Amino acid sequence: MTDVVVPATGYVIISASPDFSCPDSRRYYRDKGIMQGKTVIYGDIISAEERRAMKKGFAGKLANLVWRRDKTLFAPDESCAAVFVDLDDPRFANPEFLVSLATAGEQVRVIGKSDRNDIQDTIKVSKLGVAEVLTSEQCLTRLHDLLNEVEEIATASEHRDTRYTIDALIGSSPQIKEIRKTIRLLAEVDFPSALILGETGSGKSLVSRILHNTGLRGKHNLVEVNCSAIPDELFESELFGHVKGAFTDAKNEKTGLFEFAQEGTLFLDEVGNLSPSAQAKLLKVLEDKKLRKVGSVEEKDISVRVVAATNVDLHEAIRAGQFREDLYFRLNLLTIEIPPLRQRPEDIRDLIEYYLNQFAVLYNKGTIRFSENAIEDMTAYAWPGNIRELCNVVERAVLLTHRDEITAKDIRSALKRGRITAAERRQLTIELPPQGVSLEDVQAQVIKRVLDMFNWNKTEAARYLQISRPRLRRIIQAAGLEQNRRRP
Repeated sequence: MTDVVVPATGYVIISASPDFSCPDSRRYYRDKGIMQGKTVIYGDIISAEERRAMKKGFAGKLANLVWRRDKTLFAPDESCAAVFVDLDDPRFANPEFLVSLATAGEQVRVIGKSDRNDIQDTIKVSKLGVAEVLTSEQCLTRLHDLLNEVEEIATASEHRDTRYTIDALIGSSPQIKEIRKTIRLLAEVDFPSALILGETGSGKSLVSRILHNTGLRGKHNLVEVNCSAIPDELFESELFGHVKGAFTDAKNEKTGLFEFAQEGTLFLDEVGNLSPSAQAKLLKVLEDKKLRKVGSVEEKDISVRVVAATNVDLHEAIRAGQFREDLYFRLNLLTIEIPPLRQRPEDIRDLIEYYLNQFAVLYNKGTIRFSENAIEDMTAYAWPGNIRELCNVVERAVLLTHRDEITAKDIRSALKRGRITAAERRQLTIELPPQGVSLEDVQAQVIKRVLDMFNWNKTEAARYLQISRPRLRRIIQAAGLEQNRRRP
């Protein structure tokens, strides 16, 4: 079972999992131009350094990538599966050019690159035929996926995709073993909905893919939706579809994501960020198991498993009036809670080895290893960005090292270069034991976490805590934090 990218509009990214052993399914995806064809790239969607690394890591697979510095259109009879366009370059952001790309072939998928994160610009270009707008980092990931897909699709009819089996869940901690046990139990049950809870970067998307791939609906499509990326005005059209003429720009009938996921799974990531209006519309479809396209009077029966995920505390959101309690009960038939990495340090070594092997092959580094001191320091680190942060740090360390061994110093450098987002950095968990805790201990935990966050730069930490540097030094001495200092 191989993930492929299928056409969509607006902000939505879809991953479908067709059964390639089925001749009809193979014919459909081949005819759509998704399994074969070139990828044409207009402009600098990734950096020169990333392009060089790609040439080294994917030697022999780059024939399907065509880089263009001007606005020359590909020939109508040229086999083209996807087009990447640098929307930050005025030459390629021209409306006429974007329309000409979108209409150059019946099944051509236009993907824009922009690091500006302007929602109005995104809506504007989506109306010109741009199917997705990604950041530079997301474009790099997508290109890696496309290049990997070249080899995977060639053998898809003979080999079942093992990326999303139960073994894809890395770790030996009791929490991970319990999640594996739950997934095995659910593999033979056609459950209608589930809720996956966990912090940012903890692996919620991976668990949803494993649930789908190992379950009874695994031969049908898996559709992934980032709820935060869909504006309210596009929600109904994206999820339910629309008929021709339903609104001004509805020039053709559109199949919604629910309908595309028929008999399969719809994964709603960041469901806690849906607006009240979108929550009400989603609830009605889940309750009635019917949908009506925008502009239509006919209802269609649907049979879709809905798996939702969020890093939001939904109980608190319900109390604050930000999330519907009835929608929560509808989604919360089954709950899988993924613990943060800091609560299962025994899994860190396994994850390090997994990503080390993956990136050593990708970047052609040969035999490479982490020093024991590096692993010890990484195990002691809090990983506020969880697995996503660990993956990024390992990749950066492998990419930048010129030796056969990655040291603790290399990890410190990788952590400095790859600081996580401000929102992730502000997340803080205070351990509250049953016997109680003193205010001084709570203060020490906060101070220690902030110092680690700034790599023990006391000036930056004091500024962040809004206290003087001498006061911070006195707190460190009184709590004995220096002796427990993390030294990557």
